[in-house]
Amino acid sequence: APAAPTRLPPQPHIQRSPPMLPQLQDMGALPLRAARVPSFSVLSPGLCGHQALAAPTVTTAKGKIVGGSVAPRGAWPWLVSVRLDGELMCGGVLVAPAWVLTAAHCFTGYGASGARAQGAACPPTHGACPRCHRLCLQFNPKTFHGDVALLELTRPPVPTPWVSPVCLPDGPLEPAPGTPCYIAGWGSLYEEGPAAEVVMEARVPLLSQDACRGALGQDLLTSAMFCAGYLSGGIDSCQGDSGGPLTCQDPGARRFVLYGITSWGDGCGERGKPGVYTRVAAFADWITRQMQRECHCGGGTG
Repeated sequence: APAAPTRLPPQPHIQRSPPMLPQLQDMGALPLRAARVPSFSVLSPGLCGHQALAAPTVTTAKGKIVGGSVAPRGAWPWLVSVRLDGELMCGGVLVAPAWVLTAAHCFTGYGASGARAQGAACPPTHGACPRCHRLCLQFNPKTFHGDVALLELTRPPVPTPWVSPVCLPDGPLEPAPGTPCYIAGWGSLYEEGPAAEVVMEARVPLLSQDACRGALGQDLLTSAMFCAGYLSGGIDSCQGDSGGPLTCQDPGARRFVLYGITSWGDGCGERGKPGVYTRVAAFADWITRQMQRECHCGGGTG
């Protein structure tokens, strides 16, 4: 296990968990370019995965997520900040009108009773309180296997070009290693540093399982995890980005598909230590089942 200490309760991994600082809203103004990846089918019904930008063009990965750029307003209309008592708890992803997907480890020791979900392009008054939360039964807080959770919102946001769900993957088809994908969030600008005051984004390549295990160790990576980033370091998700999206673009439909949920990492942006993400496709059936049945808040799991 990584030798560095944890960022919430003691765990064997460095969690991409919150610095607990108030965050401002996404007010960036830089355009994005579409990345080309293999096509996906999707689970999300209706319109999903479309940016609110009329003509996406590219930002270079630079500056400080760690090593990212300021995201334009509406670039990631599915990005959500999950807050506790008004302060950033984790990131999240709108996957259906009333459902936010995030990381299970965000709720270790907290629960969701005081949590609020707020969109990246919405003013604070547009927050919606989660009705309850469900943690995946496979979640192991020691290994972080199954690091996914669903929040059901009491008041679904009104769909607009700036507030809309991302597409979910269907089946085992995944982009190849080396595919450029995107991460976004309000997390720290560097390890143990301040959180971003606006949404930050970065483009990161997917890594093979062999490359990931070679970098982080054979025993730390399960089949439901994958790595993304640069082995040279410098660009990565960080504290406060947990639960946020890693998305890749379907070149045929020109829409973004949620491939990963930010989970953990050993440091932030360090050489030879890429970020680790929960593989959303591994939990597609679970996600669908949870959204199709009534919410039962008693146990908090499903």
